[in-house]
Amino acid sequence: MFRFAISAIRTIRPLTVPFNAAKIICYNPRSYGTVKNVPVLANTILNQNSLLNNKQILDISNNLIAVPNRTVTKFSLKRGKRKTVKAAVRRFLRLDWGCWIRTKVGKQKKMWKKHAAQKRRLKQHVFCNSTQSTMLDKMVTKCWKRPKHYVDDPYAPYHTREEFSITRRKPFVRQ
Repeated sequence: MFRFAISAIRTIRPLTVPFNAAKIICYNPRSYGTVKNVPVLANTILNQNSLLNNKQILDISNNLIAVPNRTVTKFSLKRGKRKTVKAAVRRFLRLDWGCWIRTKVGKQKKMWKKHAAQKRRLKQHVFCNSTQSTMLDKMVTKCWKRPKHYVDDPYAPYHTREEFSITRRKPFVRQ
């Protein structure tokens, strides 16, 4: 009986699915436009309800663009120099002692819903952790790492860190 079952399984033909259907999902997960480049063989029969035959889905996939990402330009085409990621400079501020700060997430969203204490907390800034600071240092050029001096800088008291021995500028005096 077992021999008959094996021979029956061997005689079953595989389903008629285009051989590239699995590659759409596997090979390029970030690109949404891979459906349009799938070659369909003439001898394969697709189901009428298949996504590859659905005109609406094909139109949507043709109109999708790649997901933007903010990577560093290692070599510019003009002068061959590294470039700053502008989003990093817009969203974060580097203090003179090397730490980066940012505003809290969602500080401008649905303000009508938030009570006064929550609005006050959202105006505060928070430090980035060491991993994020290292990443942001890689995303900007040395121009943005140099100390900047602004008139009436609201961040002036935070640019020094005297309580920490590595970033201390004044000598420590014991009392």
